[in-house]
Amino acid sequence: MLTKPLSHQERTGHFPVLPHQLLKILIVWLALSVVTAAAATAEDTIIVIPTVNSDVQSHAAVTVGSRLSRSGFRVTSPEALLQSLNMGPVISRPNLLARGGDIVAAVGKAIIVLIDLEITETGTRPPGYEIRLSSEIYEPSSQQLVASWAVPNTTLVPPTPCAAACQAMTLRTEIERMADTLGESLVFLLQEPGGTLAGDGSAIAVLQVELIDLSAEERVQLLDLMRNEFPGFVDITRSQTSGPRQRLRYHTTADLDRLGEWIMVSLAEIGLDVGEDVQFVMTGNRIDIRRISVVNRKGTTGNQVKFN
Repeated sequence: MLTKPLSHQERTGHFPVLPHQLLKILIVWLALSVVTAAAATAEDTIIVIPTVNSDVQSHAAVTVGSRLSRSGFRVTSPEALLQSLNMGPVISRPNLLARGGDIVAAVGKAIIVLIDLEITETGTRPPGYEIRLSSEIYEPSSQQLVASWAVPNTTLVPPTPCAAACQAMTLRTEIERMADTLGESLVFLLQEPGGTLAGDGSAIAVLQVELIDLSAEERVQLLDLMRNEFPGFVDITRSQTSGPRQRLRYHTTADLDRLGEWIMVSLAEIGLDVGEDVQFVMTGNRIDIRRISVVNRKGTTGNQVKFN
């Protein structure tokens, strides 16, 4: 069972006062928001719940649920369940897990997806916003954390000039984009057989990795480092090789920013410099490593005074 302690905010229900500018943006958001929730049915199995019942966070949860629904999952609105459990507006993770039996009794076998959204002002000029969006997947019947996933943080700087309504719409659009990306990643996680739960309760990220035009020896060397030397390694699954391409799923509990750094160091260790020999792209839950062909390499400028 998850034993993460409640923060002071979760225990008391009191949250710090939002900066004035951000508060104005969120007020305008309320006027722009149109929340639509599908009616729950007995077949619904996935319930997407915002950790705080605010319009901004609820909108992110609805967007995630929409992506899951479009991908073939049965998704239900959380309102009826939360009312029956007498929970909210702040969702306590330990309390939610402890009510696993009540959740199963209310909706049957279900998967709970908690959505957490943080927006903070950067304090810069022009004003910007740091956006963090993450999720946790719980199985009420076993009272276990199954997996968690976060999309890369975004620093959003609205265009200038941009009034409150403009900033609210810009913020809304970016959160929708992040939530849709998160939903796409959750589709990938939920399709994983057996779930993605680390023995120590650490969150496991599952990344799609594609190696393109690397030699067989280079692929073996790189994957050997990723498997045997990277901290947090869990598993490599669904490895497929077709000609010059190798696709696989890499399971890890490591920080993803650190993981990207480790991969670049490892590429250099096996004689491949990023930008010179290979192109390395890491976005969301995907990593692409492609050898740069000789044809596409740019020559140096050289000494144009001496050799013109």
